[in-house]
Parts: sequence; C-alpha cells; structure tokens
Amino acid sequence: MAETLLIAFVICILIGMPISIAMGVGALTAAMFYPTLNPIIIPTRFVGLLSDSYLLLSAPLFILAGNIAARGGVARVLIDLATVLVGRFRGGLAYVNVLDSMFFGGISGSAVADVSALGTFLIPQMVRKGYDKDFATALTISTAVVAPIIPPSIIAVIYAWMADESVAAMFAAGVIPGLLVGLGMAVPVFFIARKRNYPREPAPTMPQFWAALRNALPALMIPAIIMGGIIFGLFTPTEAAAVAVVYALVVPPIFYREPALRELPKIFADSARLSGVIGMIIGFVGAFGWVLTYSKFPFLIAASIAAMSPAWWVFIILVIFLYLILGTFLTPSEIILVTVPVLLPVATAVGVHPIHFGMVCVIASAIGHITPPVGLCLFVGMAISGLSMDQLVKPLLPFLAAIVVTLLLIAFMPDLVLILPRLLGFTQ
Repeated sequence: MAETLLIAFVICILIGMPISIAMGVGALTAAMFYPTLNPIIIPTRFVGLLSDSYLLLSAPLFILAGNIAARGGVARVLIDLATVLVGRFRGGLAYVNVLDSMFFGGISGSAVADVSALGTFLIPQMVRKGYDKDFATALTISTAVVAPIIPPSIIAVIYAWMADESVAAMFAAGVIPGLLVGLGMAVPVFFIARKRNYPREPAPTMPQFWAALRNALPALMIPAIIMGGIIFGLFTPTEAAAVAVVYALVVPPIFYREPALRELPKIFADSARLSGVIGMIIGFVGAFGWVLTYSKFPFLIAASIAAMSPAWWVFIILVIFLYLILGTFLTPSEIILVTVPVLLPVATAVGVHPIHFGMVCVIASAIGHITPPVGLCLFVGMAISGLSMDQLVKPLLPFLAAIVVTLLLIAFMPDLVLILPRLLGFTQ
C-alpha cells in the first residue's frame, strides 16, 4: 500500500504536478488499488481534517491580521522606530532591515507578508542611499525567516496541532531563537557594511526618538495582545488571533489613517487566497498521511531509526540536513505536515523534548522560504527588485550560513528553547 502511494506520488511530481495535489492523487490511487480502503475516505479525510480543528482556525486569522497590519501603516512606523534605534551605525539601514523584520514578524507570523510589506519600502530606499541592490534584496529576503520563528508563528501553530503540543509553549519557545536568528544575521551585515563602506543614518534627537516610539506603540500592541492574552490565559490562540484581527481593523485607521476602506476587500481576498492554499495543502497532506499511517509505514520508519539507537545529537543533525534538502522544493507547511508524524516518535525515543524538536523543525523548515528553486520569499524579493535568481544566490549565502549556524546553536543547546516555556509553566 505504501509502495503504491509513494510511486504514484513520485510519478506526479516528475510530470510537474504541484506537491500538495500529488499527495492527494497518490492517496486516492492507493485507495483505489486496495480493497481494504474505500476511495470515499480520501475526501472525507480532507474535509474532516480541516473542519475538526478549532486550533487551525488561528492560522487564517493570523494571516488576515498580518495583511491588514502590513497595509495599515504599521510597517512604516516600525521602520521609523528601527531607524532611530540602529540607523546611526555603519550600514544603518541594513540593521533597520533586520530589526524591523523582528518587529513585524511579531505581528504577521508570515515570512511572505514580511518581505511584501517591508521589501517594497526598504529595498528601494536602501538602493537610493547607496546600498547594492543585490545586497538589499538578499538581506530583505533572509531577514523574513525571523517571522515564522518569533510568535505568532503560523508554522508553529501547525506543528503544535500535528504534535498535540501547546501552542502557547511553542510561541514562548520561539522568542529566544527568533532573537538569536536576528542577531546572527546582523553579523554578516557588520562585516559587509564595513567592507563596502555603507552609509550611516543621522543620529536621532531625543524628540525624534520619543516621537518614533510613540507612533509605533499602537502597532507594537498587536504582538503584546497576542502573547499577553495567551500567556495569562485570557485567550486561546484562536481567540487571540481573532482579537488581533479586530485590533488591526480598528487601530491603524485611527492612528495611521490606513488602510483605506476601499482596500479592505482586496486585503480579505488576498488573505482568503493564502489561507485557501494552506488549507488545501493541509487537506491533501492529511489524506496522504492517513494512508501512510494506515499502512504502518511511519511506524516502520520510526522503529528502524530507533533500532539504530542514534545519539540525540546525531538524530538532530540528520533532521536538519533532511529539512534543508526538503526546503529546496517544499514549503515549510508541507515539510512539517509530511515529516512530523514520522520523525516525532523517533525524537521522543532518543530523548529530544517535543518542544525543542518542534522549534528545530520550525527554523529548519523556514529556511526553505529563501532557498532556490522554489523559496516563496525569494520570488517575492525578485519581483520587488527586478533581479534574477542567479543574481541573488551568491549574496544570499552569508545570511543563509548565519541562519544555519544559529540553528545548530539552538539545536545543541535545548535550554535556549525550553527556558521560557518552563518558566511560564507551559511545559516540563
């Protein structure tokens, strides 16, 4: 059964079918060839998987909140705040790029939204100030990796659902790693900025600093509401996402006069489109995974790996290597959905904490946003800058290396991930 499923899946991939649809076709093929499976089960699993999870409803709500914020003046005031904080250093706008992705990632939870919102403003501005276009574009693409790590993270929500773990624990676990990834990317910025003598921004006066902070506070309240509500038990993650949507609809128009009412239909349509894509992926992967599970294939893989008794650190290295390869042709959501049911039992068996394993998976899969040939953020950056993929691969390498090194640090120091969830009482 598993063999039929995988053969059909591979054939569909080879003829150019999208990954998620290939999974659905593979599942349906296996169901048609084996009498023990009824093909009607496949659409039932597709719909049932999406309709039975209240937690999954938070994903489209976070997407909507992030899209409203991106077009509601939030990106602009966060850039102004980052500029007064770090703009005075050599290559100041490059540091602004890094810091602003950390700010905005705490609102959108989406790497694609991060590149779209910040790149359209920062890339042209950096080029006007004398930065190389390929450097500005590669940096903007790379810093977007922070968005799925710092809470609220859509990928973390999907992992928590797959692993039956606390979303609050995953969100808390992402805070320190997200900060470390941001700091890690500041390292190549430091050396490149000095080597190319990139400009500094004027040092702000105190009135300018307080004005930027005051303007940004309404925007910064969005992640504060989300995390504060979840941590103090005021909201479930889905309720927090809904509150964030209402806040984003009400506050930016009052404080920033954006977005205009006529823009809302397009914002809702874009959010629905992206949510639909994620929902379709989850549905097809769910059907694919159900057939695999029915065939006992994941348990055989887990038992085989566990029988080798690898050290936990060897297992983690293998997972990171696997995710980096998968990230070249799968989206992070697809990677999490396909691999976690197989790998999580092995991780538990070799002594890796599920929350620590989840954060390693989130970061490693998020790298797929920027790696060729199908990195979504890479394509958004190409569209904004007009540069080709060949022109961006080399400038991406220092930032990609910084992310991987930071990931290895997080992978081999579990306390960096687990300290906050434990302090807040979300996990043992």
